Amino acid sequence: MKKAKQLLSGLSAARENPVFFESREAFLKGLLETASKLVAAERVSFYYYDEKNALLRLMMRRSGGASFEAEENVRQPQDSPAASALATLKPLTFRNKAGHFLLVPFRIKIYSASANREAPIQGLIKLERSLKKRRFSPAEAALAHEHLGDFMRSYYKAEFAGLNRKYAKNLAAITELTGIFANSLRVRESFKHILTGIQTYFGFDRVRLYLIDEKARKLKGEFSSDIRGQIKSIAYEEIPLESGAHRFADIVLGKNSNTFMERYKDCVLYMPLIVQGVTIGLLIVDNLLSQQKIEPGELAMLKSFAGQIGLALDNVRLFDKVEELSLYDELTKLPLRRYFNQRFQEEFYRAERFKTPLAVIWADIDYFKEVNDTYGHQIGDRVLKEVGRVILSNLRKIDFPCRYGGDEIIILLPQASGEEARKLSRRLAEEISEIKIPVPFSKARELAVSMSVGISTFPADASSMESLLEKADDALYWVKSHGRGRIALAGEAEAAKAAEKSRGEGLGDRG
Repeated sequence: MKKAKQLLSGLSAARENPVFFESREAFLKGLLETASKLVAAERVSFYYYDEKNALLRLMMRRSGGASFEAEENVRQPQDSPAASALATLKPLTFRNKAGHFLLVPFRIKIYSASANREAPIQGLIKLERSLKKRRFSPAEAALAHEHLGDFMRSYYKAEFAGLNRKYAKNLAAITELTGIFANSLRVRESFKHILTGIQTYFGFDRVRLYLIDEKARKLKGEFSSDIRGQIKSIAYEEIPLESGAHRFADIVLGKNSNTFMERYKDCVLYMPLIVQGVTIGLLIVDNLLSQQKIEPGELAMLKSFAGQIGLALDNVRLFDKVEELSLYDELTKLPLRRYFNQRFQEEFYRAERFKTPLAVIWADIDYFKEVNDTYGHQIGDRVLKEVGRVILSNLRKIDFPCRYGGDEIIILLPQASGEEARKLSRRLAEEISEIKIPVPFSKARELAVSMSVGISTFPADASSMESLLEKADDALYWVKSHGRGRIALAGEAEAAKAAEKSRGEGLGDRG
């Protein structure tokens, strides 16, 4: 009697413990711990009844003194003990080859945010003992049914705490994402920021972005972000904008009928991005890996952002077009790629006609992405500005530099050999290494800059424009895969790769 009173006293205290109501997970752990102590159960499992699919879904289990989340879907025959307990809402004991069992059913009402009303939830708490132990007695069954039922009636507290956290999270998401969308003018980088922002604040398994290329009549992949926060290009994905070509194309064209979409509608959201009545792309979020249902609240909130996302992406593309139409980069003062392509054709034609050499330096700033990620784009912009200054102050009048994209810089050196290009590259690298960018909020207090360089020459390394650029890029690739901060001629890089291959050594990944 004394022990029973102690147990009930402990149960009452547990129900008042605020820690148990900090989240649904904490509540279930408290419930299972209490249940195991109440009737000395060796294992306790909490099942939620999915009435729509007639499945008992295991949410958490306690065994060996520890509670842990678990997944198991059980379809019970109509004559099974579980079906009987759910139907009668009365506790039920039974025995089989696996052990002794006590089923404690529950049915409570809680507020449903998605339905905006009270909704019932139903399920079972399954308590187990091994065959070596005694059976569960009728008194234990009644005790568990009464007191675990009381415990379950406090479930709303955990749900309320969860709703509070979701509200706070959504508020933070609105603030942060609005800022991201409003300031997205960094061309391709902003696409990544938008996807990362969505993935971070909603926690989807994956977020993908596709944009429409009107001229080519295609839906083209841009980027994909996964739950680890990793961004990768999906530019290789190109889908003809034709009915029946692909379900993505059908969605953009307004034809949503698809077996796959119906099957996974709870885990995938396809969101056309529309600006001023014109569809410019498609955003896809999914939980296909975790099979976690996308909550109606998340769906509504993300849809409310659709206009801002579309507008931000349209601004990015417009900014991209404006930059393409200009000849010089405002930040580095270097000519842009469009101007470079024009001059490259002219210089290559001149080199071919008069049989003169033409060298190409292809360089990029080491760890520039990490600089942006660690210190922010303002510091990254200062690095680019200083590098541009050094380059412009060291070139001949006939040399032609270009900000080719991001932190990549190409320099055309008419009438220059590979060794002359190497000398210039060394001079540039030395001066760039002297750049010190103040970073007051870091331990080092300042940021040092270095550069990796690949060089190719016409006609020694290549006989066409495309091949000349490719050889310089390959040499740069070799440098970056061997530690960065170095200079390599195309011939040297090829010889080194051949030697490594003969030794059976592979090159590292390009960073």
